[in-house]
Amino acid sequence: MSLFNINKLSLFAITAVILSLFCSPVFSDQNDIKTKMEINWKTGDITISTESFIPDNTDNLTTARFRISESIDRHLTEIAAESFDGLYLDSLRSVRTFLKENQTGMTKFDSLNQSIEKISSSFSRDLSTVKNIYKYNIYSDLMPILITHSHPAPIPAVLDFEPTASFSGIVIYAADSLPLYGESGTGLLKPAVFPRIYDENMDLLASVKMAEPGYLQKWGFAGYTESTDLRDFESRIGLYPFFTTASAVFGNNRTDIIISREAARKILYNKENRRLIREGRILVIFSAGE
Repeated sequence: MSLFNINKLSLFAITAVILSLFCSPVFSDQNDIKTKMEINWKTGDITISTESFIPDNTDNLTTARFRISESIDRHLTEIAAESFDGLYLDSLRSVRTFLKENQTGMTKFDSLNQSIEKISSSFSRDLSTVKNIYKYNIYSDLMPILITHSHPAPIPAVLDFEPTASFSGIVIYAADSLPLYGESGTGLLKPAVFPRIYDENMDLLASVKMAEPGYLQKWGFAGYTESTDLRDFESRIGLYPFFTTASAVFGNNRTDIIISREAARKILYNKENRRLIREGRILVIFSAGE
């Protein structure tokens, strides 16, 4: 059974292993591990909180806390990977799906978890649970695992004249509810590690394969913010970015952005503007919604 399928059966298996290692119980049943993931898209920080119940018949709380915390540490690869189901990689996959399908990536992720930062391990106020908190960063920690290319692919160029200028970055406003391409109705854009950008003819404008791996590890393919105050992103988009508005969203996960044909041409015609795609100098203004 895949360790990624942490359902009732696999959690029971994990519990059985842990119980066999210690003379006193660590997890009382398969439902004892609760996991929560939070993402700060501005910084790329991911916080994973795990909470495990302490068996009622525990005699020594300090020993129980230590054993539960250490047991979660040993199974962090499976537990964290499962929580990444809520982190979209692209329009079709979550980061969890990528790790499940990519053995090399899974091996790298397991190696990462040998030294990942554990922020804290503590009791709840009523001493009924043990809470471990771990911190990852999308760029410094996960990008080396998620990037599968070593050299960027060519960026399409517009050959016939398009009036434009050289810009320092690309800013796409996508905070409103937008038409869903190929579907009825509207919806909000969802952030992703590797979104794609298309024009209204569905010609591909930008994708992660077009970006330099070094810049991806610096700040990712596209940054996200819910604020229209862009001063904190000047290092990425500069002082004279190109502003445009998304016209629709696309993909099963609603992560891909569609912009006007005119806006796409203004980016692709100019060599300096194509460089912005190569260096991931893209910022998306989005709304997290409710």
